Amino acid sequence: MIYALTPMEAVRAIMANIGRIEVNALLQVGIKVLEEGPKRHYLIQMGSQTFQSKSDQPLKPGVEYWGEITHTKEGIIHLKNLHPKPSLLRQETFFDFEMVEDLAKKSHPVRHFKEHILHLMAQSQSKEHFQNLTSLLLSMHQQILSLPLKYEGRSLLLQMKSRSEKGKEQRSKSVEFYAALNNLGPLEGVVTVQNHLKEVVLRLFYKKSVQWLKGELSRLKGFERVEVLHSSHPVLPLWDAEGSALLDIKG
Repeated sequence: MIYALTPMEAVRAIMANIGRIEVNALLQVGIKVLEEGPKRHYLIQMGSQTFQSKSDQPLKPGVEYWGEITHTKEGIIHLKNLHPKPSLLRQETFFDFEMVEDLAKKSHPVRHFKEHILHLMAQSQSKEHFQNLTSLLLSMHQQILSLPLKYEGRSLLLQMKSRSEKGKEQRSKSVEFYAALNNLGPLEGVVTVQNHLKEVVLRLFYKKSVQWLKGELSRLKGFERVEVLHSSHPVLPLWDAEGSALLDIKG
């Protein structure tokens, strides 16, 4: 059985499998808003190309989004279902995916990761790198483990936090997690392990991603129950670094 008994190890295995199969599923596009014009018209960058487009919702210049593109009869490019990418996915400090595998083996993974971050901060050679590491410390202060990762050359963000299960036996453990993936967009989930039985519920923002992932469930082996749902609300990070600062730390 590929999944170990702890929720964190189960999350690691889920993300390894989704990250591996995601590369062939270009369901959403990634765009960056360069300039805002009148009546929700924007100058958009997608890869190396720039073009004018109209959006159903207001957008912020400088922010990157997932989205879906349609064309009107007049040939106008129209953006819909836009969802902002988390700031931790837009920065330049990433760890190899092996970091998750290493943390999953630790009895105190958050403490181990904090010590690693403090060590890197002491060796930091740039202000940007130091600030990125500071954001990860702030996330841990909120009891959330944030991991900007590189997996087979692609960037993804994984966040996890323990979840209390009131009214259940002590042998029941669960982890709530969030992941931002380039092709599938954002997803959120909960892994629960009780009496060595493992189940996972995944919610994704984009309907096409839900349909595609349901077709790949045979690769997510080792669970007694797997449920993939469409989220009717935006799937947001457990914590975002936007607007945070080191001085926010208390205690």
